[in-house]
Amino acid sequence: MWGTALASWDPEAPLHPNAEFGLQFLVAVTCSQPTIQCDGRPQCYGKSVSLLPRLPGSYLVMELANRCSLACVHCAVADESHPHFDATGYMDVEMAEDLFSDLAAHGISFDTLILFWLGEPLLHPEFPRIWQAAIRSAGAHGTFAKVELHSNATHLNSRFTAALLNESHIPQVLHFSLDATDRDRYLDVKGVDRYDTVVSNIENFLTEKARIGARWPRPVFQFIVGSNNVEQVPAFQQQWTEACASRGLPVQTVAGHVPHGEDAVVFFRQLDCPTKEEQSAENAVFRSAMTKLDVSIPPEAVNGEVVAGDNHSVCAGFWKSPVVSWDGAVTTCTRDSHLLNQVGSLSDTPFSTLWFNESMRRRRAAVAKGDYSDLSVCQSCFIPRSLNYTGITAEEVRSWDSSP
Repeated sequence: MWGTALASWDPEAPLHPNAEFGLQFLVAVTCSQPTIQCDGRPQCYGKSVSLLPRLPGSYLVMELANRCSLACVHCAVADESHPHFDATGYMDVEMAEDLFSDLAAHGISFDTLILFWLGEPLLHPEFPRIWQAAIRSAGAHGTFAKVELHSNATHLNSRFTAALLNESHIPQVLHFSLDATDRDRYLDVKGVDRYDTVVSNIENFLTEKARIGARWPRPVFQFIVGSNNVEQVPAFQQQWTEACASRGLPVQTVAGHVPHGEDAVVFFRQLDCPTKEEQSAENAVFRSAMTKLDVSIPPEAVNGEVVAGDNHSVCAGFWKSPVVSWDGAVTTCTRDSHLLNQVGSLSDTPFSTLWFNESMRRRRAAVAKGDYSDLSVCQSCFIPRSLNYTGITAEEVRSWDSSP
């Protein structure tokens, strides 16, 4: 059984070998050394000394599946020739569990775990097991300060809703990728006509969340603003504000970044584009739409007014945002869908080794000086000047370099 009622899933409780989903490996106890169980895999880690400080805005991306139920025009999935989709599959559950154990064992932590990259995570047949394991790891070992799921909601059924809702002390966010307010525009933007199903699934989720009074996850209704849907911005805000208000769920509207909190959020996001010319044009569309809606834009938005084509900035990706693809490949940025910056694979090497190996040390040393001569995918990247970017300061680089 995938789903479990809120009353029967206590995200704070220790798990035992017979627990649902078999998550016996993340128990809320303190062990001085790893305990080896279950076919020799490391199952329980206690307190350990942190290798490095948790940098503000850091996040780990895990792609649970590289298949998708949609084909959004702004996503690599829409490109049928893209090599990332030459083979499709799901992340091995034991690989995910081992990753969480490895992080706990070595004191590695991130501000956020994001369960999403280029595929729809709810297509994973054992999604609830990974979701709940992540939350327990965060709670017992501090590996993540927050856990996020990004979903198009095409497969958000009652079983998944029951598995998602909980009362953990770990903040959780569920981003719904929507981008339209009617069937025709949804088809244009998302590539498949599933608008009615998606709206129904989300409304059912909201109804159940309100009915049982579940604290988490926090719903975020995401609309990526572009020239292909900008006129629907006001209707989108009204649609999901009313959906929450009618169920007694507090809701706010924001642009650029989702603030901390528990209220539901109608979230307008800037579109990332493949060229600087397109980016400049879409930046203007975004700013105009938010001005008309009277929604403030973060100060960082000014960075996108003039988009340069050459990258000489220090990119935070090499410190703050590792990405793990469905098959275990580890790279430095969600933009690297071709895995040109791949540093290795979890299929044969632990993350704690890959992310701190000599190759990564050399790359960080070069990037810290703005040198991308050996990193072709980075040379023309303008994302470090995008609104959808987490920066890094010189002090943060120094604190990392001076850590044991």
